[in-house]
Amino acid sequence: MTGTRSSPAGARRSGGSHPVRAVKSRVRLLRPAPLTTPEELRRLLDSGPGPVLLDVRTPAERVLARLPDDRWIPLEELPSRIGELPRSRPVVVYDHLGSRATRAVELLRAGPRAPVTALEGGLDAYSRRVDPTIPRYRPDPGDPQVLVQFPRPGTGCLSYLIADRDSGGALMIDPGLHVTPYRRMARTHGWTIRGIIETHTHADHLAGHAELHAKTGAPIGVSHRSPAQYPHRALSEGDAVEFGRLELVVAETPGHTRDHLMLQIGDQAFTGDTLLPGACGRTDLGDGSPDLLWESFETKVLTLPDSVEVLPAHYGPRQGLPPPCRFSTTIGVERATNEALQLRSLVEFRRYMTEGWPAKPKDFDTIVRTNLAR
Repeated sequence: MTGTRSSPAGARRSGGSHPVRAVKSRVRLLRPAPLTTPEELRRLLDSGPGPVLLDVRTPAERVLARLPDDRWIPLEELPSRIGELPRSRPVVVYDHLGSRATRAVELLRAGPRAPVTALEGGLDAYSRRVDPTIPRYRPDPGDPQVLVQFPRPGTGCLSYLIADRDSGGALMIDPGLHVTPYRRMARTHGWTIRGIIETHTHADHLAGHAELHAKTGAPIGVSHRSPAQYPHRALSEGDAVEFGRLELVVAETPGHTRDHLMLQIGDQAFTGDTLLPGACGRTDLGDGSPDLLWESFETKVLTLPDSVEVLPAHYGPRQGLPPPCRFSTTIGVERATNEALQLRSLVEFRRYMTEGWPAKPKDFDTIVRTNLAR
């Protein structure tokens, strides 16, 4: 693998004074994917050759409905098949409801080409609003898993509430300090929060596990390597955390911190700060280790299939911009484009992770101590 790392000066410029960007200066600021409305797409198609239409759905979905004269590249295959798309023509990416299309747009915008946009609302919105001859379909109603992502735009942090639709059991992953939105969401849907998991000891914000535990009684799970002083369940490699009839499986991924965990269910991986969109978590603060992070990538993260959805703990601060439908990426997209994953050897990776980073944030130690004590 080859790649060009940012210069130390560039890293310093990107760090700034914001606590998230100072702790993780290499986190790429995710821009909202540009959208084309169904009405705009219809006008473009009626007025001339129009853009290239790219379907990134699964084979099973494509059998149910599609746009005429489109091209089909499933999302997990896109990193290796980008060259099949012309660079000189605009591209409109579509899927069922819009979330996968925005991830594809992020990948396609990485290089120089004509404008790339996502179809707002996906094929479902296009059928409802401009062309009822296109069949509509529903996601698999038999899927018992429900996932709600909670972006915190002021800090660029992400929390997750994952629930078993059938039993009503739910888990909270990396909760923020203000837990009211999580509890309100659970009450609205009749879910019971049965567990709280921290993927690692956070150093850039005060965590909400203590407050959520006090309000719900749900036990807290952290790595067995964590020096946490509050009552908790110590999680190790291969442990399963159950909620209803579903379960998350634990993988130990030390590097960003020694107590870092990755959590997996089906084709989704909650990677915390180990793998971020376009980057990875910093290792030069606290007890981080470039060698351990390299090993976590080689033996855990990059052994996952390209199609696995990556759900990180950070996405970069957005200064008041509204969040898109979901901040996520895939193993395939990151394998092909992530700056940290393009390095060819541990020596290169070690240099990349130890040079050119901003100074240690002044409140780093205080936040860590607080998060471990309560």
